[in-house]
Amino acid sequence: MYKCSECSYETIKWAGQCPNCKQWNTMIEQEEIKDDKRNWTKSGTKWNKIELAKISKTTLFENRIITKSNEFNNLLGNWIVEWSVTLLSWEPWIGKSTLSLQLANWIIDRNIIYVSWEETIWQLTSRAARLGIKWENISILRENNFENISETLKDYKTSIVIIDSISVISSNNIPWSAGSINQVRYITEQLIDFAKKTNTTIFIIWHVTKDWNIGWPKTLEHMVDTVLLFEWDRFDNIRILRSLKNRFWNTNEIAIFKMWETGLSDLRDPSLEFISSDKEDSLGSSLSMTVEWTRAFLIETESLITYTKFGYPKRNCRWINQSKLDMIIAVLSKYTKINLDSYDVYVNIVRWLKIDEPGIDLSIRASIISSKTNKAIPKSSVFIWEISLTGKITNVINIEKRIKEAKKYNFEKIYVPSSSSEKESNQIIKLKNIEDLVKVIV
Repeated sequence: MYKCSECSYETIKWAGQCPNCKQWNTMIEQEEIKDDKRNWTKSGTKWNKIELAKISKTTLFENRIITKSNEFNNLLGNWIVEWSVTLLSWEPWIGKSTLSLQLANWIIDRNIIYVSWEETIWQLTSRAARLGIKWENISILRENNFENISETLKDYKTSIVIIDSISVISSNNIPWSAGSINQVRYITEQLIDFAKKTNTTIFIIWHVTKDWNIGWPKTLEHMVDTVLLFEWDRFDNIRILRSLKNRFWNTNEIAIFKMWETGLSDLRDPSLEFISSDKEDSLGSSLSMTVEWTRAFLIETESLITYTKFGYPKRNCRWINQSKLDMIIAVLSKYTKINLDSYDVYVNIVRWLKIDEPGIDLSIRASIISSKTNKAIPKSSVFIWEISLTGKITNVINIEKRIKEAKKYNFEKIYVPSSSSEKESNQIIKLKNIEDLVKVIV
């Protein structure tokens, strides 16, 4: 039998390239491995049942961990749960080791062991000195053998363990190379068991693929308690840490940081970061209020409409789905006199923030209408709603939170759906359909 050392694919014939994971020279011939280490019994062990009514709610999170970063605290529900296992994943060169070291520095009054193999002690201490990190409660363990790491963690009592990264750690009990699916699953199972039994908080570092998905095995996401993903743009210093899974708090929560030479710092007012600094009215630009679970902040949409001599006009967008742009253009063509059949349409979200929620649909349409009609939209206006396929303006979730955030920045005109519970005034303007939007701009 031949098995792939990367994905454990089995075949009776040798192949230079694995048919499953497409890796070269990974098919290894071997005999069937029997697992005789487990103590198989005919009957199980009787455990005492636990009555939930007798568990005190006040003692569930009495040993919660609070960091010095407000953004990181809000991301995880104001604190880190003890004995939890968190998976932090992001692309290389985004600041993986920087965030890992800073996370250790943000936690005070706790003993921390930082496990690393990819970098030398000199590299880690040099980076820590640049970041201004103190070493009073942090210890470095440079090791990639899991059995050695496990014995060290048992001997030295610690509150938090940071594994940077699990892809380079291997166990002697698994006959595969480091980073393979069997190695990662086995090591993660052992770390989770260790965390629950010893009340140790563990952070596991893992890389992502080029398409922003967490690298296999996918079961790693189901095993851990929390999954955090780091987003960035290589030409910008803003970093977004997004919660994809959290058993103790809301998912899709975000924490926003700025990357400096001295490390990451909390971004206190993101609304002023995701819009252009130019306060003058400009063609094809409109503002909207988006919500990432509990966070509401301003974003700016830009559109460019140009006449084309070719028979098939271009539809191009950045940081929104192409299908959303196609739908928006179709509704505009159906229910308004805005004809885009012979025009190229380009749409962009300022500062690369990827938006999927429908609450910014009106802002996108407003920017397209502005560019097509050469009518600038005042920077003192903000658009908050969704447009249906029938051309009617519908309500969006968290409309009250969006309006409250817009009022905080003293917008003169806040355009909301007619179904909104907000009272109409000189500041709050209600619109019924997309034709009303065209009248406002033109």
